Amino acid sequence: MPIKPKPFTFVCDDCGWKKTVAPRSDALGPGDWFAHCPKCGSEALSHRRAGIIDRSVAEWLARLRRF
Repeated sequence: MPIKPKPFTFVCDDCGWKKTVAPRSDALGPGDWFAHCPKCGSEALSHRRAGIIDRSVAEWLARLRRF
């Protein structure tokens, strides 16, 4: 049974790029995971659980994409 992960935020330690994602299921697709920063190309990315505001915005945008 798929388990929907909680939203999380990627942050680039070099340039400060930030992106919050809210995957639909535990099978991550394109745009759900980043191995390097799309802005500067650095591999120095960290990820953490999304804050309440980031989480709300990411979940709202994910719902819009489904339509």
